[in-house]
Amino acid sequence: MQSFEDCVCIAQARVIAGFKREPHICTIAYQPSTSQFLRICIPFTLDRSPVIKRWAQFSFEGTKDGLGNDNRDESWNLLKLHSTRSKPLTQGQKNAIHQSILSEYRYESELNDAKGSIGLLIPIPETLKCYSEHLSARNEEDRKELERGEMLKQKGIWYPPFKVKIKGSYLKEGNRKAFNKQLLAWDVYEALRLGGTRNPFAAIDTYKHPYLIIGNLATQRRGWVVVGVLSAPKGAIENCAIHQQLALV
Repeated sequence: MQSFEDCVCIAQARVIAGFKREPHICTIAYQPSTSQFLRICIPFTLDRSPVIKRWAQFSFEGTKDGLGNDNRDESWNLLKLHSTRSKPLTQGQKNAIHQSILSEYRYESELNDAKGSIGLLIPIPETLKCYSEHLSARNEEDRKELERGEMLKQKGIWYPPFKVKIKGSYLKEGNRKAFNKQLLAWDVYEALRLGGTRNPFAAIDTYKHPYLIIGNLATQRRGWVVVGVLSAPKGAIENCAIHQQLALV
């Protein structure tokens, strides 16, 4: 067991469950005092509302027990939620956290080499696009997803018969590189579940300075997905993230 103080929730994935694991929400937190990312497995609550929401500041006690085959350093099970800050963070505090997070920027290849499992991807804004891709029973990977969806449906959890993807380009050492990754963000899936006229990608389309929180898979360490999309304050990407990369050269 280990205690973590003054963490900030920066991204949350959709509700998920395994055939041997109960429904849970994978939450990505950042601890400014130690400049570290944390992945917290939080049990799913019946009201479909996360125990911890984005930008909530909280302290918790975590354990490595019950993670199954997930031995990633950043992964923890929520054992006890010690406290949550009732007063919302100010915009100035959020901007400072954005800058701190962006200062941790590493290319995906660098994260792989360092055996990191949480990081950032900074897209060229005008290239960013979200879309859905239907699952096919003829594809083995898709078939497993469809089977998982049936299992979750029996637990009363909505799970779409399609993947949500996000693609675009980013700059690496002056060259454009394309990416196409699965998007697992809680807010996007909630918008899709609720339906109606709300466009789940509308907010992302308005971000002038977007950056993506990415995480790899417990069973495929070089397989990366997008857990959340954040909007950086003006100048933070150039002054923090790009400056970080130049310092590494």
